[in-house]
Amino acid sequence: MKYKITSNFGSKESFREKSHTGIDFQMSEGTEIYSIKSGIIHLKDYGSTNAGKTIFVDWEDGKTAIYGHLSKFSVTDGQKVNAGDLLGYSGNTGNSTGAHLHFGLKGNGQFIDPSPYIEQIQSMGKSLQQLTAVQFNFSDFFHQHMSIFNDMFSTLKIHLINMITLTDYSPFIKCFQYIIQFLFFNS
Repeated sequence: MKYKITSNFGSKESFREKSHTGIDFQMSEGTEIYSIKSGIIHLKDYGSTNAGKTIFVDWEDGKTAIYGHLSKFSVTDGQKVNAGDLLGYSGNTGNSTGAHLHFGLKGNGQFIDPSPYIEQIQSMGKSLQQLTAVQFNFSDFFHQHMSIFNDMFSTLKIHLINMITLTDYSPFIKCFQYIIQFLFFNS
């Protein structure tokens, strides 16, 4: 699902005293918000001002991501998170005109344009969920077909043993026998 961008970085709307310091993504209250990069969490609740319930994620590259106007936190102050970890839920806290996510970015103590991360915000959480589903499906497939793999390996092993016991002592056959012994029977 793509979230509508309702305010861009640097926008000067009539209800703002200064230029917008992030990007606003319209989303229903309670939408799961995931970290787009690994880092350390810092929480701030500005009450009915500023960005309300806000999560700061100090990234390993020195930048700080800002997730604002949340309804609820799912992390604790000082916690280490990885990309894809649940941070909290979107909301309408602070000085807000409706349910949305304010995503900001700071570098060297200054607000910087977070536009390069729009696609990651648009798809946050999806890639991790899809990867988990693929791993789960592969695991199910493997367990369901394990007996087939065991049968195939047993048959292959019997054929390899038969090849090793061949009496043709040509250099090619001997070399091949040593390779098979090394690969399959020395582990």
